[in-house]
Amino acid sequence: MVSYTTPIVKLKITPLFNNQSITKNTWYVSSQKDSIQFTKLKFYLTDFQVKSIKGEINTIDHSNYLIDIFKPETLEILLNTVSFNNGDKLSFNLGVSSVINTTGAHSGALDPSNGMFWSWQSGYINFKIEGVSPSSKTRQNKFQFHIGGYQSPYNTIRRFDFVLNKHTTELNLKLEKFFEGAKLAVDNQVMIPGEKASKLATVFFNTLSIN
Repeated sequence: MVSYTTPIVKLKITPLFNNQSITKNTWYVSSQKDSIQFTKLKFYLTDFQVKSIKGEINTIDHSNYLIDIFKPETLEILLNTVSFNNGDKLSFNLGVSSVINTTGAHSGALDPSNGMFWSWQSGYINFKIEGVSPSSKTRQNKFQFHIGGYQSPYNTIRRFDFVLNKHTTELNLKLEKFFEGAKLAVDNQVMIPGEKASKLATVFFNTLSIN
């Protein structure tokens, strides 16, 4: 039996489409009747904090994670030094903060070699969703959503929080919600910061829920 000398909070990310696990080479059908197959789905969860019932904030250092739904080892986040009382809140960014975007090159999950960085002007891509659909009239029927941008008024960073009552929490990503308002025949690509990216950041944020 393994015993831990420090508290551990575990966050398990479960990617779903209409309650089915998302896997490669599998077709899904959106509410708009678009058939969809995913080839890439990556996003950042960063800047984890625990806020106590009394309002005290404990920032968890170096808590930056790149989630890749096709790499199972990234779907479990262990916060090794987190202690909490029932009713405290855990919060984190969906995306990368403006501070990180404007302080030069970073390593680890934030290393530009991970393919989630545009340029020094545009900064980090907060999430990527790529795939194919017969509805998408692009080359090879691809759709691509690379969503980022940290400058007002089109900041794409969103803050998520929930009440901590147990050491293991499941964070569901219900991706069908991302496609509810989009027909891939016309809405199949966003690749730069701006108003459309900011709106899609909110849509993606709303795919997250705690189980």
